[in-house]
Amino acid sequence: MSVRKKLARTQNELARLTINALTPPRGFPRPWGPGLRERVDGRTVLITGASSGIGRGLALRVAAAGAITLVTARRASELAELVEEIRATGGQAFALVADLSTDDGIDRLADEVLAEFGAPDILVNNAGRSIRRSIANSERRLHDYERTMRTNYLGAVGLMLRMLPPMRRRGSGQVITSSSIGVVSDLPRFSAYIGSKAALEAVVRVAAVECLSDGVVFTNVHIPLVDTDMIGPTGWSGYKALPIEDAVEMMVDAIVRRPEHLENPLGTAALWMTRLTPGLARRGLHHFHRMMPDSVAAKVAVTANLHRDKEAEL
Repeated sequence: MSVRKKLARTQNELARLTINALTPPRGFPRPWGPGLRERVDGRTVLITGASSGIGRGLALRVAAAGAITLVTARRASELAELVEEIRATGGQAFALVADLSTDDGIDRLADEVLAEFGAPDILVNNAGRSIRRSIANSERRLHDYERTMRTNYLGAVGLMLRMLPPMRRRGSGQVITSSSIGVVSDLPRFSAYIGSKAALEAVVRVAAVECLSDGVVFTNVHIPLVDTDMIGPTGWSGYKALPIEDAVEMMVDAIVRRPEHLENPLGTAALWMTRLTPGLARRGLHHFHRMMPDSVAAKVAVTANLHRDKEAEL
């Protein structure tokens, strides 16, 4: 094996060990501050994208702590199962089926929530969709960017625009955004997803400034890659992904501490590296980009584009 290949292998292993070591979140005890029950007991928590994954896990946690839990998603049967599970343990939960990728879906959900429950004490913008594809393989796929913007950005912004006025009149509230570690690290191959999350964060930061004296606080949670079936074909084998339970714990921490932004150690390291050594961070990410394979879906799309181009030449 050549010296160059040995060096590359060493770099890859070092990157893997570093990512794995920094991925688990580090929680700190707070015996002097309020806990989850003090934050949510008797209060209304609206969670989007609650039919599975992080949203579902968070709904179970806040309901167990006494929250009036409003869960929304497109899949009615999964929401019904979640509400039944919460009520079986004595919790309060209500299912609101909605498609936040449409203007009508946003307005119908907002009208129903405000009419039946009033403005939520905590709004968790968790619904979203992720697409993993390099820019080089996105030549004819503008729709990837349109889809992520429609759900991740416009859906969340549309719901905030309806919920913020009554929150501000009441003088209290929290808006939590389930964002991505890619926003602070420029993670390659996720430009459509990260672009939509970065746009949402920009709106949230402006809203935090405008609502500073109104008693409404905003928190962006930069979640790393989460351990779901989706990551199987991405080439992430050997790298630690965050268990859903740990991702839920990050969201709980956001409710309890109410910081402006929240990261795991990997996110914190990426944040400071991009600030202090941007050139080094960029080169490291480029190396990571080159050593990680394309997803199966991306390879299929590239092959389809090649066939289409050849047919056009004929």
